[in-house]
Amino acid sequence: MQVRLKLMGMFKSKTPPGGVMELNDGASIGDVLDALSIKRSHVHVVMVNGKHDKDHSRSLADADELTVLSPVGGG
Repeated sequence: MQVRLKLMGMFKSKTPPGGVMELNDGASIGDVLDALSIKRSHVHVVMVNGKHDKDHSRSLADADELTVLSPVGGG
């Protein structure tokens, strides 16, 4: 299956070519983060198809869009 990725902030450089990742059926949000070497503790917000999702064990489906945001700092 293919999942579209939108990686924001410090994760943007980890976006695969074309913004699409090929995954095994039943792959989870956590599987994507692991494959991209993104530490879960560094993730601020995850959205699947525009909806906030805190459950990294949630299975993804073909053509889902996964958005991952890093924490934002400022001062």
